[in-house]
Amino acid sequence: MFITMRSTYTTPPVQRYPILSEQKVRAEVVLGSPSANCGGVGICRVMAYGEGVDVTCPKTEAWLSLTEEGRLRFEFQKSSMEGRYMRRHFRWMLFQVLEPYVVPFRLLGGLKIEQRTIQPGIYQVWEVGDSLIVDF
Repeated sequence: MFITMRSTYTTPPVQRYPILSEQKVRAEVVLGSPSANCGGVGICRVMAYGEGVDVTCPKTEAWLSLTEEGRLRFEFQKSSMEGRYMRRHFRWMLFQVLEPYVVPFRLLGGLKIEQRTIQPGIYQVWEVGDSLIVDF
């Protein structure tokens, strides 16, 4: 006697990113382009908060996380940024990236390199309280 089982196809579940979508990583961000020695616009460098790296370029504090869609989110803290840098990088509520930047593995080790890479483009900025939020 054979017993046959019928299976029904179900759509695969939507991939969630529980590691960072529910957590935030505190970081320091140097704004600018790496090839321009941190001049210009974009993301030049991302370091762990208080890492102690002496950087002569101006830096700002940010919280890094993932959106539910898996996009990398930076919440830049306005209170840690000089006004001239806020105007240069966040004018018109847009954030421009001229060259790709890969966030270091030690900060976002649970993510693949594709998820940690900020691609060139122009990104919308949202102002929420003391934060300027950009989803890459």
